[in-house]
Amino acid sequence: MSSSENMSKRERQKQRREAKLAQQRAAQARARRARLLTFVVLGAVLAALVGAYVVQQQNQRNREAARLASVQEKLDELGCTEVQNLEDAGAGHLDGQSLAQQPPEALYPDRPATSGQHFGNWLMTGVYDELMDERALVHNLEHGYVLGYYTDAAPEDHVTAFKEYAQEQIDGKFPKIIVSPWDGELPDQANFAYVAWNHRQMCDEFDEDVFGVFIEDHHSGAGDAPPAEKGISPHLEEGGGTIDPGDEPFLLPPLGSQAPPDEGMDDGATDGTGEPPS
Repeated sequence: MSSSENMSKRERQKQRREAKLAQQRAAQARARRARLLTFVVLGAVLAALVGAYVVQQQNQRNREAARLASVQEKLDELGCTEVQNLEDAGAGHLDGQSLAQQPPEALYPDRPATSGQHFGNWLMTGVYDELMDERALVHNLEHGYVLGYYTDAAPEDHVTAFKEYAQEQIDGKFPKIIVSPWDGELPDQANFAYVAWNHRQMCDEFDEDVFGVFIEDHHSGAGDAPPAEKGISPHLEEGGGTIDPGDEPFLLPPLGSQAPPDEGMDDGATDGTGEPPS
């Protein structure tokens, strides 16, 4: 008689339980090994991703440092000044009578202006071929804009490159840009001026790296415009305080014939604090 025939029913049940438990323990061990392997692989992938990100960021910093160094080296060659940090001249709105009595040269002792009182409305983002009133553009500065001016004496090919580059930036990451001609001479007979709130740079020749660094340092959130104002959305459409000058000059009295709004500003304009005027 075989041993299995001599085993009692209880013993056979015990043997089956032990075999089942052994199978379960083996399955659990395999599952643990699979989880461990998964964690190891995920850890390796995560470490690789973190390492790649760190390398990418370091490479980006290195490229940016090299670009800044390259720009710094080119300033003299291009006839560019260092970026000037100018004193904040405040803000506030001008009514129609004040506008007529205070042309830009009376309002802003140091031009192109980087801050100060201004027209209650502002201009739409764009690259313009006609003169734009500086008193309206200062309001754009308060909203975190970068302005680019060029004179009649600027080389035509440089002006073309300036306008094309500015439009590329507007269509890309930096929609708060306005470019327009400058009426008369710029300081030190420069041909180009880059202006942001409390900051300004002059150049004889246009260079996209120089202007690009200025934009990155002073555009919108990165700049020094009043916090309550620079977060305002870009002015890409007419209305709500935004003026679209079209293809015509925009010059307020006494410079031109544009009549300011009855109250000094259109509906939607702010009083310099981010709130509608009372």
